[in-house]
Amino acid sequence: LPSQMKTPDLPPIPARHSRAGDALVYWGLVRSALWSHFDRVWIKLEGVPQQGPLIVYMNHPSWWDGYMAFVLNRVVLRSRFQGFAMMEEAQLRRYRFFSWSGAFSVHRQDARSAMRSVAYIARLLAERRARCLYIFPQGEITPNDRRPLEMFGGVAHVVRRCGGATLWPVALRYEFGGEQRPEAFIRASAPHYAPATSDARALTAEIGERLTAACDALHEEYIAGEM
Repeated sequence: LPSQMKTPDLPPIPARHSRAGDALVYWGLVRSALWSHFDRVWIKLEGVPQQGPLIVYMNHPSWWDGYMAFVLNRVVLRSRFQGFAMMEEAQLRRYRFFSWSGAFSVHRQDARSAMRSVAYIARLLAERRARCLYIFPQGEITPNDRRPLEMFGGVAHVVRRCGGATLWPVALRYEFGGEQRPEAFIRASAPHYAPATSDARALTAEIGERLTAACDALHEEYIAGEM
């Protein structure tokens, strides 16, 4: 093909959005699992984004975190944004049906492959403002209260490539309280805007600070019995 007709590079497993497939994943897997395994899912909102493109960045304390992204997209944002999520390639190969809900692969240990995934989602966000990326910038499951939170720079690179985005820090936590089953806690802080001209290192540091503040606030609210 001539250069101007070449298909843009894709990650090894791109998103394959399907309305029917997404409904099947949510109602048949995610929602039933949440009802079965949790006594309650608590949500506290300091603000809800109104404009996109949107990047929701969350801490990563548990295997359940991806399911909480479904809660945000379906229950809080009411599917106003078409959702996408970075998922480790090895995991997505095992559970390819998540691609029906917007999951696409990332291979963090391969720099060239990782940047292809970044370019892919940045292109999608730039094409349509009513799109959203769910991402865990820690890159791996990390204990709730480990500090400092170590951030990969993927969010900043997406922001710069997509022309700027609304960012939304969301803290997650899981606790056993007075019931046999655990409770899940979602705390969404105020959204903020990052322009395409943002310095990548400075923005990554800001993301770390905002996410740490959200996680610490959630911890304090749980200890105080406010959640």
